[in-house]
Amino acid sequence: MFSKLFHRHKTPEPQFGQWLFLVLIFVFVIITQVKTVVGLAGLGATLVIGATLIELNATRIWETYRKSYKKSKGLKGPWSEPKPLYYTLNVYVLWPVVGLLGVASLWAAYYLA
Repeated sequence: MFSKLFHRHKTPEPQFGQWLFLVLIFVFVIITQVKTVVGLAGLGATLVIGATLIELNATRIWETYRKSYKKSKGLKGPWSEPKPLYYTLNVYVLWPVVGLLGVASLWAAYYLA
C-alpha cells in the first residue's frame, strides 16, 4: 500500500507539439494576408519560441530520436538514420536561422505598425 506512494510514474511526452507549431505558422501566414502586422508579429513570436524550445531541448530530442530509431521497424534509410552531421546542422544552422527569421518578422511588424 505504501509502496505506491513512492513510485514515480513516467511523464508522457507531448505528441502534438510539432503539429501545433506547423498549424500556428500556417494560421499566421494566412492572417498576414489580411492583417499584416498581426500576422508578422504572431509568425515571429511562433518562430522565436519554437527555435528557442528546440535549441534548449536539442540533446534530449536527439537522444530520444536515436533510441526510437533503434526500436522502430520502419523509416530505415540513409536520410532518416541519426547521424551526428544532422544533429550539428539542426542545432547550429537550421534552428538559429529559424530564430533569426522570427526576429526579422517581429522587427518588420514593429516598423510597419
